[in-house]
Amino acid sequence: MKKIFVKFFLVILFAFPFNGICGDIVIMDAKKQYELAQTLFEEKEFSAAAHEFIRFYYLFPGHEKVPQARYQTGVSFFQAGMFEDSARHLEKIAANFSDSGFSQDAMFKLSEVYLNLKNPARAATVLRNLITLTNNSQVRDRACFMLGWLLLDKAEVFRSSSDYKVYPVKEAEKYFSMISLEGQNKYQVGETLISLKKFREIKKKSPSIAGVLSIIPGTGFFYCGRYQDALVSFLLNSTLMLAAYKSFENDNNFLGAAISIVEAGFYSGNIYGSIASAHKYNKKKQKDFINNMQQEYRENQEKTSFHTSFINNGFAFVFNYNF
Repeated sequence: MKKIFVKFFLVILFAFPFNGICGDIVIMDAKKQYELAQTLFEEKEFSAAAHEFIRFYYLFPGHEKVPQARYQTGVSFFQAGMFEDSARHLEKIAANFSDSGFSQDAMFKLSEVYLNLKNPARAATVLRNLITLTNNSQVRDRACFMLGWLLLDKAEVFRSSSDYKVYPVKEAEKYFSMISLEGQNKYQVGETLISLKKFREIKKKSPSIAGVLSIIPGTGFFYCGRYQDALVSFLLNSTLMLAAYKSFENDNNFLGAAISIVEAGFYSGNIYGSIASAHKYNKKKQKDFINNMQQEYRENQEKTSFHTSFINNGFAFVFNYNF
């Protein structure tokens, strides 16, 4: 078998000029491999770029650009929309946190990944951990700023979580207050803090009062400003009550009982709907207030170099970063 293999090798060797074969061989060194990955990234071939960055740090594990390549792998997967893969790579960097290198950038990007995965709770946890771990005041300021807006933007999501004990707007105010004086000037959070104090003064509707008032059908809706619903509830319940009364008065007990059962459902719905309306009223007032804060902040940011963009899954903070 070995003799056959040797003969086959010799045939190939003499059939083709040796220099011709070598001329087609490209030796990939570390510089060329990294440039290939970076070029693919710049050409927006993000999935291919991610795999070339992976190839780089496996082929050249001792190279000085390995930490950067690992971070770029996570960013590439993120840009490709492969958020689970992005999180997996960025989590490895964040697990070995250091104020030097790419740990900080990885944690910021990881919080953005979790937002795209519709998991704001984990995004908030990443930012809290970064605030605790870093000794860099500028990084801490940025993390506090991002976490504050995340808590405001996703306040209702956090409040609905059974394991979330702190009122998110109050916590957002705490993190904005933790920003250094230099950072407060940079991120212009002074007006935000003033607005958050006004947030407590928003007039709310009491669900308990709405429930008590709804004993008279429609009154609870009227209290919550839902006048059309109040009129419909009053007329519907009044008509059914009157119909049930007339049925019993005319000794038509079966019809009276049937109408009463139907009316009991509508009457209960009137009470429940009034209480729910009070909650919805308060949520809308708070959401409108936060939206106005965001709009005012956006308008102020147009005058500065720092840019903030709010998106469907949360918000995006745009910084210039040169590698």
